[in-house]
Amino acid sequence: MTKLNPKFFADEELDTYQDPRDRRAHTAPRLKSHLRGGQGPALSSKKQALVAVNESIQRGGSALLAPDDVFHPTFQSSFHEREWILNYLGAFYDLGLISDVISRVKGGKEANVYCCTSQAAEGEDLVAAKLYRPRMFRNLRNDARYRVGRAVLDEYGKEVHDPKELIAVKNGTKYGKNLSHFSWLMHEYQTLEILFKAGLDVPRPLAVGENTILMEYVGDAGTPAPALNEVTLPPREARRVFDRLMGNVERMLALRRIHGDLSAYNVLYWAGEFRIIDFPQAVDPFTNRDGYDIFRRDVTRLCQHFTRYGIRSDPQKMAFEMWQRASLLIPAAPEGWEDDQAVEKD
Repeated sequence: MTKLNPKFFADEELDTYQDPRDRRAHTAPRLKSHLRGGQGPALSSKKQALVAVNESIQRGGSALLAPDDVFHPTFQSSFHEREWILNYLGAFYDLGLISDVISRVKGGKEANVYCCTSQAAEGEDLVAAKLYRPRMFRNLRNDARYRVGRAVLDEYGKEVHDPKELIAVKNGTKYGKNLSHFSWLMHEYQTLEILFKAGLDVPRPLAVGENTILMEYVGDAGTPAPALNEVTLPPREARRVFDRLMGNVERMLALRRIHGDLSAYNVLYWAGEFRIIDFPQAVDPFTNRDGYDIFRRDVTRLCQHFTRYGIRSDPQKMAFEMWQRASLLIPAAPEGWEDDQAVEKD
């Protein structure tokens, strides 16, 4: 289920937080029996913490805490949304990564983003919890195009090699859809990790759990950062942001990542800084046969947005040159590509 990064997890017997390495071996659950209905080897100490979170989520969150310390978010929501929050964010509360949910920053058909307070998320006072709708991953349109060349990842971000599991994914069985769900989530989280560590302008990833990614929050408690399409920049600032964005796009390419759905709607702007968000569809340019087409579309959408500031560019030339500098082969452009370019709706 989960690849959480906390160094500590709740001990059920002592009701305290302990280093997973100090956990008694006899308490270690078994990976396959816990997650896949079969027998398997005992979990490593690192994975014991992850399974503890999974168990907390399956028991409805806050299961590791005393009755007088249960999760009671301040944010007022509908009954179904509150159950959703308790089930999937309760585990982060149990581990001390969040202390409260104070507002919904963004709502959509795919996911909601919540502003949470935190006392332990590595120095962050506010963190963002991106909580996907449970069945969102099973209903993505055209997701097959983005999955080309991507490994199937399990709940811990490890590549799946079991032929039976890979066949289940290919055939779209219930179990296969669950694997696809986790794979899609873990690809987004790992992409954020790679890009953040390389110094790119993306939110700092903090933890990942079932249906949820915990990351740096952009904005303040009362005002979340707006998307780039919602702000008007001074001409000089627009030029600076455009150049830095294109620098990010090229550096992503060098790190074998293409955003896949990049536009001004997926760039947050706050206090002179920006963060590129939403990477579930990120693709590898080396393994995805449509990589160049997807990359060129991303570049085109950004260039189209900045024409409002009088910034003129040739997106096809820019994409071609960046692709060449990354030492990638240029595939033949599909017929009618120019006619199919998505025009950004500002």
